[in-house]
Amino acid sequence: MKRFAVAVIAALLLTSQQVEAAPKSIAASEITKVSPIAEHEGVAISSQGVTIFSNAEKKVLVTSLDFAGSEKWKLVVESAPDQIAMAATSDKEGNIWLAGLTSAVGVNETQNATSNPVNVDGVVVEQVPALRSELNCLTLWKISSAGALIGTYSESATSPLLITAISYSVSGISILGDRGAGTFLITSTLSGKFTTAKVIGTAKSSFASIIRNPDGSAQIYGASSETLGGKKLVGVRDGILAKVNKSGLLTSVVRSSANRATRSWQSGTSSYFVIGDVKVSGKNESAFTKFNSSFAPTWTLRLPSQGAQLAAIGTNGAHYALFNSTSSIPGVTGWKPTAATPIVIRFDSKGVITQALKSSQVKSATAMAFISGVGLIVVSQSGIYKG
Repeated sequence: MKRFAVAVIAALLLTSQQVEAAPKSIAASEITKVSPIAEHEGVAISSQGVTIFSNAEKKVLVTSLDFAGSEKWKLVVESAPDQIAMAATSDKEGNIWLAGLTSAVGVNETQNATSNPVNVDGVVVEQVPALRSELNCLTLWKISSAGALIGTYSESATSPLLITAISYSVSGISILGDRGAGTFLITSTLSGKFTTAKVIGTAKSSFASIIRNPDGSAQIYGASSETLGGKKLVGVRDGILAKVNKSGLLTSVVRSSANRATRSWQSGTSSYFVIGDVKVSGKNESAFTKFNSSFAPTWTLRLPSQGAQLAAIGTNGAHYALFNSTSSIPGVTGWKPTAATPIVIRFDSKGVITQALKSSQVKSATAMAFISGVGLIVVSQSGIYKG
């Protein structure tokens, strides 16, 4: 009888512990819109606020806002006859780094006529706009937190390129781009000394996110349908996690392992939290995975979705993900979209969902970051939001 009583008590204690450990359901709440925002082509979020940029009339327009959306300063960048910015990041001092293209020289108009023609019909001739200069230089602009242009660094680009991502560390800047025949990686010191571009794969590979490490190496995240780093294709198109050394050479490649799947990683953090898309057997999902530094998964979750968007680091091992949810989410109440709808979810260090922010008003998100003392900030074409 005594043994039976001990067994019963032990079973009750174990059941109690399991119930207490079970994750609690959370109610989805609405994300807060702080302010509208001007249309922009890129953004950097730092502890200083939100900085956006846009391109107009051969100039780059840069605007800094506080977290309430109030303008702090504006800057017009026109360091060359023609320029365009494509990506932005910030450093630990709050300086903004823009990456883009500039023209090396201006285009001069010439007149072949040696005398003024007689306009017998009185026709008004419209002024012909000047030709746009060839954007043939990769350029970095460094802008102080007070809005002063304090550095412009350029390197000749041998062919047209599209800059897709930029990342800062204390040792320099890493830039990802595309020339239509493979992803290229270029790095620069903080004083503007560029390395030779390294090409990664062919047009069958693309990388959307880069995280630069203090030693100049980096992690890159994307997708590929070709052999990379000796690793062969598994599905229709595989999600790719890769490491490059400070010389820009591939040192490690990890592919997704789902047969007949189309996968891609869209956004990653320095803590190896990565989000991406999965299409297999007629289902569309987003994958949320926390890896260790060797790219071994520590936890993962897949949810019905029409596209992952952004990832960010929170506090105490937490992470945030913004994606287009298409169904209810286990453990989240008050959420059952009838169409693909943006939502932000927060995971704790073990992958348990601890917050859900309805984000239907967030249109075309461009950046997301958690700022200590401020909270989660999401920037989109429709405004600045706080969670």
